[in-house]
Amino acid sequence: MGFIARLATVVAVLAGRSITAPTAATAKYCDASTGVCYSEVQVGVAPITWRIAIPAVGEGPFDVLLQVVAPKSVAWAGLAWGGGMLYNPISLGWPNGNSTVASPRFAIAHIMPDFYAAANHTVLKGSTVNATHWTLTTLCQGCSTWVHNGGAKETLDPGATAASFAFAASPTPPVDPADPASAIGIHTEHGLFTVDLAAAKSENFDAWVQQLK
Repeated sequence: MGFIARLATVVAVLAGRSITAPTAATAKYCDASTGVCYSEVQVGVAPITWRIAIPAVGEGPFDVLLQVVAPKSVAWAGLAWGGGMLYNPISLGWPNGNSTVASPRFAIAHIMPDFYAAANHTVLKGSTVNATHWTLTTLCQGCSTWVHNGGAKETLDPGATAASFAFAASPTPPVDPADPASAIGIHTEHGLFTVDLAAAKSENFDAWVQQLK
């Protein structure tokens, strides 16, 4: 089977059948250079650090600040906002030269997730690549709400102290790292984790976003 054909039949990116037990967020991280504070969790072999900040709201939908820090051995990493591969927004990130790329995806079957125009990612200051790691800092508009299979609308609960997320990662780069809609290959690791969204809230959210633009 050729490379493109293999991509077309990619199986279970972020799939749940062999996902490991959930990992709980245990930290609050505040960036010394920007003052932005996130709920943080580290998961995976690398490990990969996932950081989330949200506005001080009582209900969704809402915008999200997402920061991903991964070693350069990780060629792409993705977060599923609903805790599994199917029928929820997926935020992919990867390095490209001296910066990083954010890519919104959505899957309705266990194949490579399609580009997802209903979510918009803005790559922000602090998105860098150094000798050992890459960092993606992005504002996602459209990641906190989605339409599930059958038409039911789902929304993240900003008061949740253990919101469920899923991740996947691969050491193989996207076919075209400069293109947010690039094809990707199958992951080599995936799992579940939880994040304290209530602790991720801040009255300073809008000011942080403006500062990072």
